[in-house]
Amino acid sequence: MPAFPQSFTSTVSHWQETNRGPTSLWSHGRDAKLPSGVVDYVIVGAGATGASLAYQLSSPGAGADGKSIVLLDAKDVASCASGRNGGHVAPRAWAIFPLLMAPLEKGGGGLNAEQVLDIIFFEQDNLKLVDSIIKREGLAVDFWHGYRCEVLNTPESAADNLRNFQLLQKLVANSPKYRHRKVDWTVITDPDEAKRLSRVNDAVACNRVPSGSWHPHRGVTALLRLALASTAANVQFFSWAPVAGITTANGLVSVDCGARGVITARQVVIATNAYTRHLLPETQDLLIPRLAQACRVVPPASYAGPRGLSTTYTVQDGPYLIQTPNSGLIFGPYPLIDEPERVFNVEDDSYTTPGVHAWLESWCRDHFINWGKESAGEGLVEHWSGVICQSIDLRPFVGAVPGRPGVFISAGYSGHGMAQLVNITRGLVNQLRTGQWDDAIPRSFALTESRMERARAKAVHPLDYEKRGVTLRYFNGTVSDEVANL
Repeated sequence: MPAFPQSFTSTVSHWQETNRGPTSLWSHGRDAKLPSGVVDYVIVGAGATGASLAYQLSSPGAGADGKSIVLLDAKDVASCASGRNGGHVAPRAWAIFPLLMAPLEKGGGGLNAEQVLDIIFFEQDNLKLVDSIIKREGLAVDFWHGYRCEVLNTPESAADNLRNFQLLQKLVANSPKYRHRKVDWTVITDPDEAKRLSRVNDAVACNRVPSGSWHPHRGVTALLRLALASTAANVQFFSWAPVAGITTANGLVSVDCGARGVITARQVVIATNAYTRHLLPETQDLLIPRLAQACRVVPPASYAGPRGLSTTYTVQDGPYLIQTPNSGLIFGPYPLIDEPERVFNVEDDSYTTPGVHAWLESWCRDHFINWGKESAGEGLVEHWSGVICQSIDLRPFVGAVPGRPGVFISAGYSGHGMAQLVNITRGLVNQLRTGQWDDAIPRSFALTESRMERARAKAVHPLDYEKRGVTLRYFNGTVSDEVANL
């Protein structure tokens, strides 16, 4: 059954409510007639993936010169997870080694060390690419490029963190592919210094790693506006055109938009993330919708102005957060606060939950040193939800869809899309043009029959974690040199 049209009204995020002007593309093409005849490309989903792909595909020389590109969305631009997230453009670092190297049957990614290095440096390159596009195009999207403070709050996790960092250093030094790469990574092991730098009262250690943030709704909209203005390709965007299904025949792909009509295309890219399973049933057990929640907190004077936070954050058993230029903090929880059944396989973003609200409301007061009293209008002022997509093996599905000629995918970012998708869509443009995989994208992202079969046979659905004894978390665990060298 198609996910759209919805039977409910979604919550509204801070990002969506602060991008409502005449250039925001709300309701763009809502009442326009869909094109007849055969178009070259259809992109389903006008979130960050779809907008980035449309922008890069329609750039001069990208391979779509003189061709037609149609972008469809079931609602408005960035109306789903892309417009509801935490605002991060945040490459991960060595903390992902235990997560991605754990066996599939233990809830991990089943990768080896070199494959994890591929992802780490791919995400570093993604941040640089986002930075370069924003600067080159002069986009006013509140982009910030600096550092993230990763806070560890137990001696055990601090020790694991240091071992993983040392492992990273060794692996990079021994890697012909990456030994030349230099990244400004720092570990602070002194608890007093970690508290001083992070301002988190239970900090035991912390990391300083490259990061970024932006206004995601303005960012997605800006990329889409550039695509629509392209002089190299003919780009059209139709909002409120939900896709009910796709079929292939005679070398062409038919995209059924219900009452809006049918579009026939030479190539179709599915960029619908959590809703992909409705269009590609073969991903039903591999791409898992997950309800996520975020909020905006207006800090008291003790954390404003020159006393404001100067980095983005991730905190063990705590939140991820960014400091916006003018509107306070945007953050959400890493821990699973609600019962798993209320989180996974959920596609309804019309509500927030009391348990998460209470956690968000109190976290800053309870954990930031000298946070101080919140006056009226300070503290938690907004709370919203969104539906992200966790792939069952913890990495995206990218490229040609097996058994569906002319159909491609980029989905399943496991809540980490903005750290990857601009660089993914850059490579996907090359694949659409040449028919070949772009080796700048980690091979472990490729959607293949063998990957799907292996995931079905061995990977663990999050709802089965407890039953299977899976306790792996982002900030927990280390890997030995022996495991790293497998």
